[in-house]
Amino acid sequence: YRPELYVEPAAGAPVQELAAALERIVAGWQREYPGAALQPAERGWQILIPAQHRPGHEAHFQDVVKRYLQYLQDGKLPPWETPNMLTKYRITTAALERARQATP
Repeated sequence: YRPELYVEPAAGAPVQELAAALERIVAGWQREYPGAALQPAERGWQILIPAQHRPGHEAHFQDVVKRYLQYLQDGKLPPWETPNMLTKYRITTAALERARQATP
């Protein structure tokens, strides 16, 4: 499995303006991510990410561990983590509540 990134315009969106904006954005990435490209797709565009910019499992795991150890050292979660955790726990508890109601 390899994740891919697609952009699809919303209904009624100005497609030409969106295409131009995407072209500018991806062109700006070229300095930091050479080879990144925009390709037309069936319902919009695909962002092409070259293999050299796709970290493998081991590299990703190493990055996650480094970040986790930094959080432990700092003694606090990063600011973006709190709303993510609250959302995750709300969804989980709501799903459990519905599952209990549905069980005969």
